[in-house]
Amino acid sequence: MQKTPLAILTGGSRGIGRDLLRLLLEQMDVLNLSRSAIEPEVTKGAQHQLFHLGCDFVDVSQTTDCLDQWLAEHPSHTVRTFISCAATLDLGWLTKTEALPENFDRAFHINALAPIALSSLIGRLKRFDETGSRVIYVTSSLARPLPALTFAGLGLYSATKSALERLAQVQTREFSLSDRPVKVALVHPGIVATDMQRELRTSELLDGAFTAKTAGLPPYKEGDWDHQPPETAMRTISPRFAAEFLNWIALRDLALLDPYYDFYTSSAFHNDVLQTAR
Repeated sequence: MQKTPLAILTGGSRGIGRDLLRLLLEQMDVLNLSRSAIEPEVTKGAQHQLFHLGCDFVDVSQTTDCLDQWLAEHPSHTVRTFISCAATLDLGWLTKTEALPENFDRAFHINALAPIALSSLIGRLKRFDETGSRVIYVTSSLARPLPALTFAGLGLYSATKSALERLAQVQTREFSLSDRPVKVALVHPGIVATDMQRELRTSELLDGAFTAKTAGLPPYKEGDWDHQPPETAMRTISPRFAAEFLNWIALRDLALLDPYYDFYTSSAFHNDVLQTAR
């Protein structure tokens, strides 16, 4: 049976995922998993086929069952790339939230458990491409255990992104012991002008220190990094720019794929495509 390359994307209906979906469709068929359907204009002129599964990542078992069934119904597709973009903020102070257990369960399921469960299912079913596959998880600088990146109101988001990173590291080891070459990469896509970022900057539930920290990050303009590196002149970037970064990682030779990428410190990306990724 001739195999058809497939990219599986979560969260392709909005934010970075929506722009990334367009780029992936230029290369191969894409299966998107998200609660919301894909707007028709997103796929206008697409070179490859888009499939969609409506999923609520809070219910991880149902989501994995849906993917299991879809893969069984499409035996000719082989997963070349898996990218997890879907996430939830669940803002709230740990010391003031009465529904903390419920909120934690929701945030952990969406941000950490669902992406790991989905990619692990693909591995168990041996549906990753025999020639090599990439698993890419979108993470956040807020996952880092640093005082400068610790803010009231962001406990659940920070903790669940940190959990995702640790689980991904263990999964990396497990994939290395499997019979198919699968590489895992964690990606901090930058400070991106999405609905999520706007919610962070305007929420009354959030630490004022976060607002003060991000207020000094103006939108990126062409030429900002011509004479200084991004890491010393951080800017808020567009979803398209972040999607270009993720796509660049997904297209890298498997042998060259690093375990972690940060938009602002990835000099190879900026050297390669800065003039075209706008």
